[in-house]
Amino acid sequence: MKTGTSGGDGLGKRLLMEVGKSEETLSSLLSDIQLTAQHHNTSDGPLNIPQIDALLRPHLQDHIHNQSIAQAHSQHPARSFDIPSDDVPLPRDKPTIIEISSDGCGAGKTHLLYYITCMALLPSSWNGINLGGKEGAVVFIDCDSRFDIVRLSEVIESYIKSRISLAIQFCESKQTEAPKDPMSEDIPAPSSQAKDEEIKEYLALLTSITLSDTTELTVYSLSRLHVYTATSPSHFLEVLSSIPEYLLSSPSNSSHDLALSSLIIDGISAFYWLERASSASTTTSPMIFSGPPSQATSQDKDNRKSLFQTLEDPESKLSLQARYDLIISRLLAITTRFNNNIIITNTIIQTNSSNPAHSTSHNNTPVYPRHLPTCYTYSPTFLSARIILSKDVVAPFHADIGLSEAYKERDMRIEVVRKAGVSAWVEGAGVRKGEGRKKNGGWFWFWIGEEGVRVGAEEDEEGE
Repeated sequence: MKTGTSGGDGLGKRLLMEVGKSEETLSSLLSDIQLTAQHHNTSDGPLNIPQIDALLRPHLQDHIHNQSIAQAHSQHPARSFDIPSDDVPLPRDKPTIIEISSDGCGAGKTHLLYYITCMALLPSSWNGINLGGKEGAVVFIDCDSRFDIVRLSEVIESYIKSRISLAIQFCESKQTEAPKDPMSEDIPAPSSQAKDEEIKEYLALLTSITLSDTTELTVYSLSRLHVYTATSPSHFLEVLSSIPEYLLSSPSNSSHDLALSSLIIDGISAFYWLERASSASTTTSPMIFSGPPSQATSQDKDNRKSLFQTLEDPESKLSLQARYDLIISRLLAITTRFNNNIIITNTIIQTNSSNPAHSTSHNNTPVYPRHLPTCYTYSPTFLSARIILSKDVVAPFHADIGLSEAYKERDMRIEVVRKAGVSAWVEGAGVRKGEGRKKNGGWFWFWIGEEGVRVGAEEDEEGE
């Protein structure tokens, strides 16, 4: 089976032949101008997305601290524990469990998952370009039946093209402008001229990368993606049970010798009402039969059939709490075995016991979903952090605006709508410790367009 490194080397050799260089020249060139280390942001965080990893870091520290408390509390119930310092480094191999939520559909949860998947699948570098990927395998469980492989490939290709563009801009910015007067004393030194030549040669290599090359890398990356479509609560549990065996016992699958980077679940609440109904059916009164089987009525036959189906499928009689206990247990078993991240999307569902719909709390921070059982929502040992999305709203026309005035604003409004993105709030999860910290969360922003997804850092925060 080919690997990402060998695929990149093969393409690099072909491109070098086109610009008349040897393989050794490429290594020397990249070493001399140090493109890999200079022209891109890099991140060693859980997602390899600098803008998000920087905001997740303090919450992941809290989560590790909370896990330690939960583990030690049974042994030392009266002992107190100090809040961890921001300077304490995070374990590089510590997996994280992150929930991405919003108060409705269409807020960008799935597109953010596509971007996270892109970073997990792509290699760390390709032709000297630092892509910042994890080059791992991804298991994607689609509970909402919305997964779109074409859209995901567009997001990946768009990201690759943006990195190539950044590399070209970096090379152009490093070129030394030659003086117009040959007799000028400002003639570049020979070493500078040699470096300019190397940059020009690498620019020629970058500009010779074709659409088929980026498509080839995209297809190779997608070969390490494994997609499941869960169709019911029981099927979802079956999928979780089958993942370890599939990844470990199938040498023919393309990810057999690769680390599992992320397990992604799109729509953890997709079966919420089915689960509620199933949970309610377990609390109904016992079935009463009117006589022996030989004298059974049609209602008795239906009752017996329903009872036998329940006995054949033990998971169908689980309460909502027990079902999510089982889900969490299987997810933790997977992340313990494969040391992978888990990314989950969730949608706020208003129930009889929940408050009226509000997108923000009293201090203008978003409200996260609370409809799922306590073992999921508040556990100090499950969720590491939450990312809460809110789609930017473009104000409508004033009610008294005239037709001609509205037409004048047409182009400007179209541009504003086109640039509207999604604001994302990052906060801790479970039993939050360290409430005395200066920061309890932070914002980042991302934009969804026809060409892909772009993630940006948050603006300057108040009080900084």
